[in-house]
Amino acid sequence: MGLLDKIKPQTPQPKPSDLAFDNDGSLLVRWDDGKESRFEARWLRARCPCAECVEEWSGKRVVGDEQVKEGVRPRGMHPVGRYAIQIEWSDGHNTGIYSWDYLLKLRNQEG
Repeated sequence: MGLLDKIKPQTPQPKPSDLAFDNDGSLLVRWDDGKESRFEARWLRARCPCAECVEEWSGKRVVGDEQVKEGVRPRGMHPVGRYAIQIEWSDGHNTGIYSWDYLLKLRNQEG
């Protein structure tokens, strides 16, 4: 039995089949596994994964719930390849790239 025989095939992770913002600015995600997620705007902004919000070397979050003002809303989103979106926020922040894997991780956290 070779090494490749020992590696179990990975089950594919769910991917978004539809993305939109609702009237409150929450991100709505319909996943291809039939589940749906709703990420409140301020909550999602406070979890931005970019290097401005998370120290690159330590992984320590420097922007969180306390630093994000009430009423922050998305102004738009743009696809990043086939794996992520970039959100433009009303507070001027726009460097965060929310990959499908990261959104899936947040989906499991928000429960």
